[in-house]
Amino acid sequence: MASDFAVSQFRHLTKLLLVHGHWCYTRLSNMILYFFYKNVAYVNLLFWYQFFCGFSGTSMSDYWVLIFFNLLFTSVPPVIYGILEKDVSAETLMQLPELYKSGQKSEAYLPFTFWITLLDAFYQSLVCFFVPYFAYQGSDIDIFMFGNPLNTAALFIILLHLVIESKTLTWIHMLVIGGSILTYFFFALVFGAMCVTCNPPSNVYWIMEKHMMDPMFYLVCVLTTCIALLPRFIYRVLQGSVFPSLILRSKHLDKLTLEERNEALKKWNEARRIRQMAAVHSGPTDTERLGRERNLDFSCDFSMTTASFCTKQRDSPVFKATLDITNASGMAMKIPSSSTE
Repeated sequence: MASDFAVSQFRHLTKLLLVHGHWCYTRLSNMILYFFYKNVAYVNLLFWYQFFCGFSGTSMSDYWVLIFFNLLFTSVPPVIYGILEKDVSAETLMQLPELYKSGQKSEAYLPFTFWITLLDAFYQSLVCFFVPYFAYQGSDIDIFMFGNPLNTAALFIILLHLVIESKTLTWIHMLVIGGSILTYFFFALVFGAMCVTCNPPSNVYWIMEKHMMDPMFYLVCVLTTCIALLPRFIYRVLQGSVFPSLILRSKHLDKLTLEERNEALKKWNEARRIRQMAAVHSGPTDTERLGRERNLDFSCDFSMTTASFCTKQRDSPVFKATLDITNASGMAMKIPSSSTE
């Protein structure tokens, strides 16, 4: 039998559930949402282009760039994100067991979160396509010269979107994201310098080199990235300040000093104790009261049935004969009568 976890003692189950269980659920949920977002945002660039090429299936990017975009340029950062993501520290999760309820309620992968992610991906793909389109409208650039700023802006948007969504940023995250960007530019420069007749009549020869000497290229990439990520950034800022969730409020404890953290945890536990006492003294609801009455009626019926059965068995001739035999053998047996009870 194979298992995801193995514990030597049952006392380790607390940390396994409250810490690693919470982290695993959060990592899987966020990584799945990010993969949906990444593919929708990039594939829709091809969809918007079909309105301008008569739905012929033509791509504005070289097929090698399309292949390596998901396979190489944006593949490692989501994996690192899914491995190292920690929304709350282990100490806070152990001291606040109620945070485990977020996984039980599926708060990280609600239908609302899923559809908001897809809508955001559609919006970013629209911005990523039409900002370069209007910027280069009326120019004499060819199809691949138009597709290069789209791919570059899409790369920055998708990677910086991951930075916004990450709750834990380490040097490994920065190294992987920077390596992905450098890998993209290295491939584009080398491929553009070597591919002279790859896709005639249009080809990617010297395209990236020409764009890197054009200030318009940098302006388009920066402007497209900022406009595309602005709604997501504003949403996260409002979520963290105006309507923070229980997870976000507990994450703020990790930024405090030891004394401030202990004082905040003390107030947190006192508030939780007050809520529990208020829930107890508020009285049961109608449903709970009905359930208790049913349980009480069942217990009374069961007790009365048991007492009646015992009385009938005690008054039976077989029971009396057994009692006489037992007393005759010298074993004293004291049976209280039903009238004295």
